[in-house]
Amino acid sequence: MQSKELKIFIGPTEIGKIGGTLACAFREKGIKVTVVRNNPNPFQDGMMYDQTIQFDSLKTLKRRFMRLQFFIKILCQHNALIFLFGQTLLPNNLDLPFLKLFRKKTIMWFLGSDIISYEDVEKTKKKVGVKSFQRESKKESPEVMRRKIQMIRKIEKYVDHIIADPSIAHLLKRNYIGLDAESGIHIPIDIINIRYSNVPNPNPIIIHAPSNEEGKGTAYIIEAVKRLEKEGYSFDFRLCKDMSNTQVREILSEGDIAVDQLFSVGGGLFAVEAMAAGCAVLGGNIPELSGISNLPIIHTDTTNVYHNLKLLIEKPDLRQELGRKGRIYAERYHNHRKIAEDILRLLTEDKLGNKS
Repeated sequence: MQSKELKIFIGPTEIGKIGGTLACAFREKGIKVTVVRNNPNPFQDGMMYDQTIQFDSLKTLKRRFMRLQFFIKILCQHNALIFLFGQTLLPNNLDLPFLKLFRKKTIMWFLGSDIISYEDVEKTKKKVGVKSFQRESKKESPEVMRRKIQMIRKIEKYVDHIIADPSIAHLLKRNYIGLDAESGIHIPIDIINIRYSNVPNPNPIIIHAPSNEEGKGTAYIIEAVKRLEKEGYSFDFRLCKDMSNTQVREILSEGDIAVDQLFSVGGGLFAVEAMAAGCAVLGGNIPELSGISNLPIIHTDTTNVYHNLKLLIEKPDLRQELGRKGRIYAERYHNHRKIAEDILRLLTEDKLGNKS
């Protein structure tokens, strides 16, 4: 199959703005694409979606009928489907055998709690000497793990390609794309529309933009900021809440230091956009878990956020160096146009890796 013959569906779950960003890159290439989302959020500012679907708000029988109707429509109008976060068009991934039967090209992009084993993450953290703890809310019962594994095995059986990151891929048995930074497919960003600035402010600007304050460790960050203020350090702390992504990106372009999430092993979307803007980034960076050895993020968790903030406030040269490296890294691995090309290669090759 040639790229121009593709009719791509992306959805139905949107994580951040991955689907919308990919769709932009596909459309630039003249490829027909339908992208849908389930829940609008400020991260998706500026993205174009063909439809917002919220079946869960409907009564059960009506919801089932509408999901089935929607599936049939997508099945008839598309020959390639990109799913995010372990979720497909029908409940319990019941559509996957039918998509395989009708020879549709399929990709599943796992992105976090959909497949991660938090127990395995904690074991590896202890092994490499990381002292950060697991939040109580992340502990999963045997029944939750059983359902998660059951979902993963069905997806492994039916989809053509799986994209994942080593830091979350503990439960996968099948080969997947993403074993290292060079071969992986990473979070896409429209890097051209992120203004890069790498001139240190005399009063460094520190930025934190939590989508979920508990999940990102916001309380620990605020505690560290207050402690530094009491000690007489001069800086401008900006807690970006309820802002559009456009507003956050502009603040990042003015900033010096961005604090991402404190419980992760690698950088999320905010960290990637902060690197692209030229900020020094504090956040998750455990190579033994992520498989990435050249990520220019200072690993930061609940135990060292104060010390790392203090380090960057005191060392403007280090901030600049990290900002330069971050932009280069984002350009190399997160450019949405390059990522779209990588995905198109998957969709236009057969399972033996030959052009179809």
